[in-house]
Amino acid sequence: MSDNSTKRVFAGLSTGVKLEQYARSILKQVLSMEDSSQPSDASIERCHIGVEPMLLALAMEFALKAWFVWDHDRHDPIRTHDLAKLFDALPVSSKDRLNAAFKDKVAPIHPWSGWMEYNIKDVLEHHANAFVEWRYLHEKRDKGLSFNFITFVATLELVLDEFGKRYNTRKIQPQRLLY
Repeated sequence: MSDNSTKRVFAGLSTGVKLEQYARSILKQVLSMEDSSQPSDASIERCHIGVEPMLLALAMEFALKAWFVWDHDRHDPIRTHDLAKLFDALPVSSKDRLNAAFKDKVAPIHPWSGWMEYNIKDVLEHHANAFVEWRYLHEKRDKGLSFNFITFVATLELVLDEFGKRYNTRKIQPQRLLY
């Protein structure tokens, strides 16, 4: 006989938190690459070209998959690198929450290409295939490659910070037994 008062284990919790931690770790590494690079000069090609966008796109992929497993209460995220498809797979409530936070925190500070108003989906669609495209820089592209580093990092930080609000962690100390 099962006890209905027993709480069900939340399948997406540990996977979502791990994915978020992976994404934060990648972001931290990319930002440290940025800090260690030489001063910006248009005539000097950055030593990490291609690596930073690819890693940031992977971090965003992990961040969106964290949202996905959490929202859908499952261990396995969908299998795609397409950031727009990952965002589309989220429930409306999560998309609305992320878009509202984006419009409040990112869009006013990081205007993009003269657009009067844009949302998180626009950023994700623009960079939808960045992980794949920036891995294979040697392949010819009819449309070229474009990556808005500053806006993408701000958007990634927002997605991670909003996910971090979904749970809290506490350090639990075992009590000492007195004999």
